[in-house]
Amino acid sequence: MTFARRLFLQGSAGLAASLLAGRLADAADGDAIRMVQNRIDLVARNAFRESGARVAIVAGIVTPDNAGGQLLFAGRDTLVNPFGTALVLDERTPFEIGSVSKVFTSGIHYMLRGPYEGTLGESLGRRMPLSKAMADIRLRNLANYEPGLAQDNQGGVYPAGMMKSLSNLFTYMTTFSPPAPQGTCYAYSNIGWSLLSMASLEIDNTDTEAFVAAYDRHLRQFCAGFGAPDTTVFRSGMKPHLPIGHTARLAPLAVGDDYQPSNPPGFGSGGIVSNGADMLRYLLYNMGRLARGPSDPALAYQQTETFKAAACSAKGGAPVTSYGWFHAPVQTAQGPAIVLNKNGGVAGFTSWMGFTQWQGTGKPSPHGVFVLSNGPRSTAIGMNTMKLLLRR
Repeated sequence: MTFARRLFLQGSAGLAASLLAGRLADAADGDAIRMVQNRIDLVARNAFRESGARVAIVAGIVTPDNAGGQLLFAGRDTLVNPFGTALVLDERTPFEIGSVSKVFTSGIHYMLRGPYEGTLGESLGRRMPLSKAMADIRLRNLANYEPGLAQDNQGGVYPAGMMKSLSNLFTYMTTFSPPAPQGTCYAYSNIGWSLLSMASLEIDNTDTEAFVAAYDRHLRQFCAGFGAPDTTVFRSGMKPHLPIGHTARLAPLAVGDDYQPSNPPGFGSGGIVSNGADMLRYLLYNMGRLARGPSDPALAYQQTETFKAAACSAKGGAPVTSYGWFHAPVQTAQGPAIVLNKNGGVAGFTSWMGFTQWQGTGKPSPHGVFVLSNGPRSTAIGMNTMKLLLRR
């Protein structure tokens, strides 16, 4: 790893202490957005020079002085699609957003049903087979990461093929019992969020294609509320329009990979495709910067109540969460603050979104950032950008 890449990806103290001499003028000018542009350019250029990786980065930044936000792009000169054809990088270039899909699912639920009330069994149709233990899981425990289900974001928890179809999923759930009592411990469960998306739609049959179509329809309805018309679930025809994906070691995905981010039953957990323009609108929405934002009951509900429990297993931590969001403490020039955030990662793509806590202040969030990339560094870029903005 070069000095230039370490400059951006190391911790916040290093960011302040290790600036290249040629970048000091930016600090003197107080131009934080230009500093971020310089840094993501360095990340993209060095990825290409060292590994041949054609990494693209789209960052959206909202500050008190730039209330409508600004999009930044890096990697435009080298970007190609999965077949090696040159690809334009702009505000409409699609990226898979992975698990940031979960906070979209949370918003869809409130749009359709309001607060997280009732149980999984009460929300699904009577023809959907569930064990009593699964049927009794409360929706709020699915949404706050305390479902009693195992942490499954590293795989190896459920049988191969279980998520290939709704029929396979619910056949397994007929006799399955969660390994821990719900509401007692933290576990990051993709299966839990997948089931939650189905409960939000109140599905009553195991037709996988019908579920995907219904989720996509309500996703578009939800996104229309904040002016994001291109956000949708993954379709196989999108592959030529996507940037080529890269692994954590910056190796390109194989040409034959289908680029499907998850199996269709899991689209509510990680199957959304969006772009810079739409994600900026979604960031502004969650920051309370659009019409009626500060008084929006959906945002207040999703962001205000917090939960914290010990991990269900050694794989998990003990983060503070809301309904989909995670709460990270950061230090600012004015003292401590909280950044609500969510990241995502699927084969070839990563994403991150975060903004400073604002509920209860009567004012919108002052700072927000999102990052989309066809490489592995979105979380580091996003968190360090937030720290940079808040230190200033």
